[in-house]
Amino acid sequence: MEMNTSKTSIREIKQMAKKNLQSIYSFPKAINSLGIIAIKDPKKRQFVSEWIAAIGLGAVVIGGENTDIANIITVEKVSQNDLVGFDFFVFDNEYEGVDVIQYMKAGITPIMPEQNVFSGMLQEFNPMKFEGNGFFWNSDNPYCIFQKVVAYTENIKFPEDRRVLLKNITTTF
Repeated sequence: MEMNTSKTSIREIKQMAKKNLQSIYSFPKAINSLGIIAIKDPKKRQFVSEWIAAIGLGAVVIGGENTDIANIITVEKVSQNDLVGFDFFVFDNEYEGVDVIQYMKAGITPIMPEQNVFSGMLQEFNPMKFEGNGFFWNSDNPYCIFQKVVAYTENIKFPEDRRVLLKNITTTF
């Protein structure tokens, strides 16, 4: 089956790739959003993972120990080919091996600290103005990190916000 990519939107490509990831990692089909968690501190990583699962999202945790958290899978590395299937990534600036540029080129929403190497190019998503390309926390507290995950989920409930956020992310790099 040949796909005509000129008529296939990035959103449609991401949906197909997400279905593939759900099959590979055995995520339930009911999960609306799949993320990547790259947090170095094990306690913060565990906290964020547990709460992401609690609100019905799924995630792949890079590195760390395996956990028995529903909808959370631990891997050593995420394949470059799989990136397009993910919707968001939680990154703490500490974890090595995450190529933020490649993640954003794949249309993955960044959820990370305000102070980061890309601060000049990234700004908080403002749905009222359709500006911004991510969600950024200003305190290293795991509750603040999770609060930004919740802000992300609230915004993507609205199709136009989701479309604009995806466009803003992919045009940044």
